[in-house]
Amino acid sequence: MRHECSVYNVVTLLNRASSILLVLILASLIPFTNVLVKPVSAEPVQVCCDSASVVDLYLVGDSNGDLTPFSQKLDSDSSFVSISNSITSEEEIGSWSMGAVWPGDVPDSTWSFAIYYEVSNAGGAQVNATATIKVGSLSFSASTEIGSTVLPQGGGILNFDIPVDSTSLSASSDVELTLTARTVVFSVPESGAALEFLWGSSEHESKLSAEIPLLELTLEEPIIDGSDIYLPVKIDSPFGIDTLAYSNSIELRVNNILISGNPVETQNGDSIMVTWTWQEASGGEETIQVSIRISLQASGPLLSGQADFLVETFDTGGGTGTFYPQNEPLRTGGIGSPISIDQSVELSVSKGKLKLSRLTTLEIDGEMAFWMRWGMDHIGDVNVAPDSVLRGWNPGSITDEERINKNIETVELEQFQREMANRYRTYMTDLNGMQIDSSDLIGNAGDFDTISISVDLMGETNVIYHPLILQFSTLQTIDSEESFVLIRSFMTSSTDNLWQDYSLSVEATSTGMTSFAGAELLESDDLIFKHSRMPWGEKITVEGDSISPSEDFTVTIQPTKSILYGPTTLIVLTGVIFLLGLLFCLRVTRNRHRRFLMYELVLIPLVMLIYYFSYPPVFIGGASVVVVSLWFITSIVSPRRSIASPASTATPKVETTLPTIGCPACQTVNLVTSEIRPLRVECTGCSRTIKIVG
Repeated sequence: MRHECSVYNVVTLLNRASSILLVLILASLIPFTNVLVKPVSAEPVQVCCDSASVVDLYLVGDSNGDLTPFSQKLDSDSSFVSISNSITSEEEIGSWSMGAVWPGDVPDSTWSFAIYYEVSNAGGAQVNATATIKVGSLSFSASTEIGSTVLPQGGGILNFDIPVDSTSLSASSDVELTLTARTVVFSVPESGAALEFLWGSSEHESKLSAEIPLLELTLEEPIIDGSDIYLPVKIDSPFGIDTLAYSNSIELRVNNILISGNPVETQNGDSIMVTWTWQEASGGEETIQVSIRISLQASGPLLSGQADFLVETFDTGGGTGTFYPQNEPLRTGGIGSPISIDQSVELSVSKGKLKLSRLTTLEIDGEMAFWMRWGMDHIGDVNVAPDSVLRGWNPGSITDEERINKNIETVELEQFQREMANRYRTYMTDLNGMQIDSSDLIGNAGDFDTISISVDLMGETNVIYHPLILQFSTLQTIDSEESFVLIRSFMTSSTDNLWQDYSLSVEATSTGMTSFAGAELLESDDLIFKHSRMPWGEKITVEGDSISPSEDFTVTIQPTKSILYGPTTLIVLTGVIFLLGLLFCLRVTRNRHRRFLMYELVLIPLVMLIYYFSYPPVFIGGASVVVVSLWFITSIVSPRRSIASPASTATPKVETTLPTIGCPACQTVNLVTSEIRPLRVECTGCSRTIKIVG
């Protein structure tokens, strides 16, 4: 019996050993990876918001405008409707609607409507007005008290309290506000009496305070990548991307500690997915408390919720610290990405033709840099969205192992540069791309002799939040003496807010034989424009910091290779004019005082200032002629120098018996060396001829 047990134990041990050996052999056949991705076995949890919240809906747009919870959409100028004649029948002042709402229940409550007004050129205005709210299929209204509502002269706020019964909103419902006036009578009116209702600006924040469902927040299953935990939050709301763009704050906390860093935003159908990275896991299994908070308005409701998740992390070194989405990331969360633009331009002559070379450098950071990096790692991906600018890109020699692996290999970077040479216009200008008009920034593609595009990842090849540099080098032939747009406002109009305020630096230089001629900055007072000229070439600089994407500007030049405009030839011609004029004036004043002429040499630097500040050649030539003319006039009117008498000279007197004669012009005593009459003697003082007849 003992023998049978011992045999059984031995067999059992051998089976276990073989099992362990088999596991080790299979494990050795599996390729090693330092990234372990494991979804947590937990379900998504809706944490907000089942009930309605009180929110301020601002009136924006014209009299058929919108209701929005975001004060950032208020304009700098107010919209208004003016009533200049008394009203005795019902007239609509304006109507504003949300367009879309989040489905849910609306409770019994009182909504408040406040609209600014201004009475001018009258002692006041008696008003009988009605505010009507349409919530779904139901309508509710409130009116001013008949005969007792008098708006005094000046400005103020007209208020309405509107009782709203409980009802339900569906996805196809709307919230609409309508203001009508049945009676408007001016008291003590003067010429031009008027009543204006104003809204839509930070000065006149007319608004409707309503209690409605706003959005839904869902904490999705955490995703584990090595020691990193990615925490996705799904936001469903009728405001779309505006929820990210204009909310007062959006924050995620783990165990009540705020998560810093840039979250990754993607769009999944009508939902916005925002994913934060948490890197403080202790390792192994643990339960974490995740809470999300959104504040749509500074003084509005705080929408929040939380849930607990059981997670297990692995210290494998995997994870880049940034969530890598399968879907194309959003290019902006609404705030916009920073961008710095530097452009170096050179104008020259080659084989008798004007050539303009440009090196344009874009340093991009934030969400746009992350989007570009993600795109480089998805070249050739057939699963990108149909409207994506990455759709249909040639993968070249990129393999499946190199694609979508969170890292940008050299082959992907090179293929991106090759594809951009043909696709940069769409990639930059398209609404689904960078929203930068390439023709306004670097020129028209059809005009280029050559173009090359390069990308500098700035030392980081991972698909994470890290800046990169996109550089364009172009060469083109341009027509001489024709107006040419060097650069103009290049941010295309969009409501996506892809870019923050940007910085711009443009430096353009010419050779000694070329000129930018009539260069000027148009349409903008916020940029610094300088145009200078030196003998070796001209220089244009355009600089600006914190430039608004909506800023309009245009920089034009009139390039030329004319010999009169070339900085080198122009300075030579100017010098020749001064030299010839000065030599002539020195000859005129050889017997006159020259100190006044010397004083006027100070006019030369003044002409050089005109030259330096790039005034046209006609100004420089005209100024040179004027200066030389002044020199000549001064030379003519300068007094003659007096000749010292023989008695006052230091030279010893020479005894002579020859007769002398004094010059009637300068009183110089001249010797008469001949007795022939009539005799002409040249005065040794002023060179005049003296005639002696007797």
